[in-house]
Amino acid sequence: MADALLKRPGANVCDPVRKVPIKGLSTEYCATVYVAGPPDSMSWRVTEPIQGDHETCNPFFAVKDADHPPARVWVVGYIHNHPCAAAPSSQDLALWPTDAFDPTVSMAELRMIPGNPAPALFKGEEIQMSSALVAQRQDGTRFFLRYFPTGEVQQWSQARSKWVTLGTCTPRRLSPPFSSAPQCRPGALRLLNE
Repeated sequence: MADALLKRPGANVCDPVRKVPIKGLSTEYCATVYVAGPPDSMSWRVTEPIQGDHETCNPFFAVKDADHPPARVWVVGYIHNHPCAAAPSSQDLALWPTDAFDPTVSMAELRMIPGNPAPALFKGEEIQMSSALVAQRQDGTRFFLRYFPTGEVQQWSQARSKWVTLGTCTPRRLSPPFSSAPQCRPGALRLLNE
């Protein structure tokens, strides 16, 4: 899916000086990740990427699957690109709304499609919900991030061959003073330099 997103027109276009997307040239693309099928033989699936604009992309919140009825389809995450290789924004994290007092209360507990049991179970185990971000730096290297409804943000480490937690974040309100950077513990997210 990373190749499908990053090879689209504008997916890697970035102002090299200011390190910000260029309106009309930079483009975010996103796809919905879902599981479908009976509880003992589910398969992971992803929708075709859809085009957003230079700073946002709105994924599908419900999916129609050709092989399974709506009661056997669960949305479990989203994947998108950032043209300027930036960490997740408040807007990204807000796609999975959480309760500030109880971060385990999230979309994972909501029925995305009427009739679905929530959360999705595979052989009695809950399927962990997360979204992902893929970006390509100017030198051509890629990085992969995933983030959970509970706010944890992780980066894939090639050197360690595992996911590394960068912090736990909550989205900031999109009102003055405007800031797209989420509020994170133990501080601002610092991407691994690999």
